[in-house]
Amino acid sequence: MRLTLIGFLALVLFTGSSCEKKDDGPINGSIELTCKATFDGEDLIIGKAYPYPVNFSALKFYLVDYLLSNVRLVNSQGVAVSLNEVDIVDFSTTNTDAAKAAAGITFRFDGIPNGDYQAFVVGIGVDTIINRTKPQDYPSGHPLSIGANRYWDAWDSFIFTKTQGLADVNGNGVFSLPFSYHTGGDGLYREITFQYTTQIKGGQVTPLRLELDVRELLHQSDGNFWNIEAEPNAHSPGEPAMLLIMDNYEHAFSMF
Repeated sequence: MRLTLIGFLALVLFTGSSCEKKDDGPINGSIELTCKATFDGEDLIIGKAYPYPVNFSALKFYLVDYLLSNVRLVNSQGVAVSLNEVDIVDFSTTNTDAAKAAAGITFRFDGIPNGDYQAFVVGIGVDTIINRTKPQDYPSGHPLSIGANRYWDAWDSFIFTKTQGLADVNGNGVFSLPFSYHTGGDGLYREITFQYTTQIKGGQVTPLRLELDVRELLHQSDGNFWNIEAEPNAHSPGEPAMLLIMDNYEHAFSMF
């Protein structure tokens, strides 16, 4: 049987189309990570009084923040996908009312390869490589730039976290005692690994929530809480309050 020209062209087109690779859609997805702050399970609102289990006192917070760095996903083969270098999570200006505190602070990470990931890793503070840099190395608006006011020359380090407020130590409704705990220094950088399965699908956004219970930052290993009245400040690397706070980030966090 003779093949006509039209039939030949149709055959070529059919053969070519059948050999084409199937389009499976976008190969990358995204994550929206919402960071929240609570106090004993209640949304943390700046300036609101919260009961504190030491001397029947109460606390008000006006500065709560941390540097979130080296965020990454890890698959079952141990291969990590980096999501960020460093961001600042600052509840001081966002958690000013109930609605904003409930909403939290959201960061979006794009370009994540499709697949299932078994671990989610976050750094609190910055690692030694970044900590050897200076604020002048970063452009305006960067979380580590001069304008961010996060470097302490005496430490030769960026400030990793800030927890500040006022305490009512007499239980009379007068918040007269300022407290301030800043952390920093290479030895206090912490990485926290959550064994949390995350599925990334092409063209889709996967929501995650990272919740910090600020009360737990002050929880001591003996079951008691830090005595703010006795030691209301920590501004030098190696001070017990600094170590307590940084070590406590791991169990003060919850991932959803």
